[in-house]
Amino acid sequence: MDISKEHVLRLKNMTAEEASGHPWIHLDALDLTDTTLPDGAAATLVAADGAVLGSGVFDRRHPAAAWRRFSWGEGVAFDETYVADAIQEALGRRGEDGCQRLISSDADYLPGLIVEKFGEVLTVTAETAAMDAHLTMIAELLKEHFAPQEIVFLNEPESRAAYGLECTVSTLSGNNLKGRWVEIDGVNYRLDLMQPQKPRFYLDQREQHSLVGSLCEGRVVLDAFSHSGAFAMQALRAGAEHVVAIDLSETCVKAIGANAQRNECFIETIDCDAAAFLAERTLGDFDCIILDPPSEMVADLEALKHLHVSAFRCLPDGGVLATYCRSESIALEAFERMVSTAAAEVGREGRIFARIGQPFDFPTLLNFPESNCLKGLILQVD
Repeated sequence: MDISKEHVLRLKNMTAEEASGHPWIHLDALDLTDTTLPDGAAATLVAADGAVLGSGVFDRRHPAAAWRRFSWGEGVAFDETYVADAIQEALGRRGEDGCQRLISSDADYLPGLIVEKFGEVLTVTAETAAMDAHLTMIAELLKEHFAPQEIVFLNEPESRAAYGLECTVSTLSGNNLKGRWVEIDGVNYRLDLMQPQKPRFYLDQREQHSLVGSLCEGRVVLDAFSHSGAFAMQALRAGAEHVVAIDLSETCVKAIGANAQRNECFIETIDCDAAAFLAERTLGDFDCIILDPPSEMVADLEALKHLHVSAFRCLPDGGVLATYCRSESIALEAFERMVSTAAAEVGREGRIFARIGQPFDFPTLLNFPESNCLKGLILQVD
């Protein structure tokens, strides 16, 4: 893979001001007339007005991010020295928590690299060809820094297929890693990191699990789209009267039951469609509802609005609605507007307790609004 720092790319017509500092450049915006730049090469980008826009990795196989900036500097090589230094800087920005995201791709100036810590196990995902070329070095550096029991390579995302990379799940040792119990914020979860079909723990919601749980004392709670049951168990831990957890996946429902048993608590679990279930509920059935729908439902704003209409109809005055949207394309303002429209449709109001963004270990870039994937609202319903 050629990582020569001498390579230069130019924008066809876009000035530096028009580029707006965005770290991704579409293939169609690049002037490739005379270039022989290979995929995976590092290149300095120059705007039509001659302004230098930094150094990034070029790969025409991902048209939406054919150039992906990793440094504002000119002529910076994306080599082992750069990657190692950037990893050390990213780790220096993290705390000492036993479970957290350690490296968050573009926001840590390592485009395509995601590293997470679950107790004594690290997971590493390389989404790009340029990052994939450094995986061995990355694993050794992480091993030296953390001395983990195992490193799991979760190289399965669709973005790898776009680069022509093999999609696999493996370990650094080459051995199979069995499922294990991991304690996160006082609750034990069964994590089977090598089985993609098993529910995983979403670290970006970790703070939310505890925050929403703290509002559930004495309440009857619905954890819709429950996945691993983290919201449900934190609600019980905080003194909820009764908790119902719903998920369409039978595998998730079984996992919630196993997690509840391990933590010596009772959660009523239901394997069904959460939207259909909520549509049949009546006023006062629940006084706290948590909505964290999957991405395919978030993409349908009309379906998402109907889901919230059902929730507002069900909640009594003083009830709590915690609702989340994980999407690169839907801004917080659009999400909040949809929620307010749903409330008005049934003559309800919501007092905003909190507007939710991504936690500290999931940083976002000022010039990269798409990186602000998680957003949400915690409301008191009147």
